[in-house]
This record gives sequence, structure tokens and C-alpha cells, in this order.
Amino acid sequence: MLTTTLPPYLVHWHPPGTSPFAGQTRFDTHYPVSLTDGSTLALPLRPLPGGQKAIALLMSNQTPFVVEAALTPLLVELANEFAPECIVAVPTMGLDYARRVAKGLGHPDYAALGLSRKFWYDEELSESMSSSTSPTQKKSIYLDPALLSRVVGKRVVLVDDVINTGASAVAAIRLLQRVGATVAGLVVVLTEGHAWRDALSDIDPDLPARVRAVGHIPLFDHTADGHWVPDVTTL
Repeated sequence: MLTTTLPPYLVHWHPPGTSPFAGQTRFDTHYPVSLTDGSTLALPLRPLPGGQKAIALLMSNQTPFVVEAALTPLLVELANEFAPECIVAVPTMGLDYARRVAKGLGHPDYAALGLSRKFWYDEELSESMSSSTSPTQKKSIYLDPALLSRVVGKRVVLVDDVINTGASAVAAIRLLQRVGATVAGLVVVLTEGHAWRDALSDIDPDLPARVRAVGHIPLFDHTADGHWVPDVTTL
């Protein structure tokens, strides 16, 4: 039988006024994220290599359905602010939420960018990128040529789960701008730290102000007595 020392991936959503973390400043297994409607999303803490830093981990393809159901209307509300003509998904964790947001806005479809090159793809419709969770893997982000008509000349909003370094968002924005789309904004479940601001500013100084998030997560430092505390520079 296979075993692991890694704890199971457990995420908990607490309706407004029911968070069990009120007043807590040091954390052991989970971090409570305050959301725009007053509810709380408790995310598991995962130590980074070296053991002195940790992240609050949102894995959108592993969360309970109740979490998706709670987050979707909040994302739809944020996206609606930009009056988009098309919702574009940042792969891969943005795919589920983008689909839900597009449906919630009453759109007939959406455009999903991808990381896997199909045989009919055009390298001209790609942009190199990297991911904070897979930093050693060099990837490219692709737009299916069959989806060009959904974005060319259109006002689009990107949807992703978390923005941290901003690398994935930058690649997606550059690709969309190159094909003639207008990127009105970026809607994410969570912003993490602040490095993404500089990355987006390199494209357009106004872009960071056009990011909307349901919540924010910092990075974490390990204390001498074995707890996790937010790195105040990333709050």
C-alpha cells in the first residue's frame, strides 16, 4: 500500500460570521482568507523547500464543489464591472472558473488558452511563460486558431485562480494584445503577495489597477516555536 507524509488537501468555506479563526495571528495547518462577501476560505499551508517559508495553497481542481459554488458569483460580480465581450481562461487552474464566470455573465462561450500544443496550432499564436508552482518547467501558452474570432477586436477579461509572480498573466496578456484583443481587466480568486504588480506594470502601468480579486493571501514565515505567521511585507 502506498503511503505519504503529506496531509490530505482539505479546504473549508465558512459563511459570513462563522469563521473559527477570529482574532488568530499564528497558524498551524490552515490560513483563513477573508472574501469580498464576508465569508472565509480556509486554505492549507504548504511549506516551501527549505521549510522556513510557506504558502496558502489554492488548488482549484481539488477544492470541494461547495467552494466553487461560493466563489463563482463573487467572480462574476467582479468580471461584470469590466463589461467584457469575452472571458479568457488562463491555464490551467483558471479554466474551471473562467467557464463558470462566462456562464454566469450569460455569455454563449469563452476562450480557453492552453499549455498543450495541438497539431493544428500556430507558433505565432503562442507566448513563452513560467509558473510559480513549476518554476523549472519552461512552457508556452497557446491560443487555438479556431478561437481567434472570439477575441480579435473584442474587450476581454482574463480569469485565473491565483496571481503571484504575474508570469502567466503577462504571457496571456501579451498574446491577446498581439492578436488584437483589448484586455479590460484580470479577475482572480486570490492575489498572492505583490510581485505581480511590477510584472503587470512592465506591460502597462495601469494594469495593476485593473486587477480584481475575491481575496488576498500573504507568504508565511516559520516561527521558532513551530507556527506560521504572515510575512508582513506580503500582506
